[in-house]
Amino acid sequence: MKKSNENLDEETERLLKEVEQSQKELNNILDDCDKQIISLEKKAYDGVRDVFKYFDRINDKLFNFNNILIAGFFALGKLKDDVPMWMIIFPIINLCIFIFIEYMIMEKSRMEAYLLENFNEDRYRKNISKTNLYSLVTIISTLLVTIFFLFNLLK
Repeated sequence: MKKSNENLDEETERLLKEVEQSQKELNNILDDCDKQIISLEKKAYDGVRDVFKYFDRINDKLFNFNNILIAGFFALGKLKDDVPMWMIIFPIINLCIFIFIEYMIMEKSRMEAYLLENFNEDRYRKNISKTNLYSLVTIISTLLVTIFFLFNLLK
C-alpha cells in the first residue's frame, strides 16, 4: 500500500508540474497577445496621426498656393477687362476654409496638451476625422479655384 501511495504522490507531483508548466506557457501566450494588442493599437493611433500630419503638410503648401491665386486674381482683374474683381471672392473663401482648418488643428493640439487631465478620446478622434475631411475639401476647392483661374486667364 505504501508503494501505491508513493506512486500516487509521484503521479500527483508530475501532474502538478505539468499544470504549472502549462500555466506558465499560457501566461506567456497571454503576455504576447497583450503586447500584440498594444502594438496594434499604437499602429492604429500612429496611422491616424500620420494621415493627419500629411494632410497638414499638404494644407501648408495649398495655403501658400492659394495666396498666389489671390494675387493672380487681383492681377487678372487689372489686366483683363472682362474679368470682374469680385471673382477674388473664390480664393478668399478658400482662404477662410484654410484658416478654419488651422483652428481645428489648434483644437487638436489643445486636446493633446490636456491629455492627462480631461481627455476624451472619441472627441479627439472625431476632431481628427473632421479635420482630415476638411483638408480633403480644401484640396478639391483649391483645384477648382485653380481651374477657374486658368479658365479666366486663357479665355
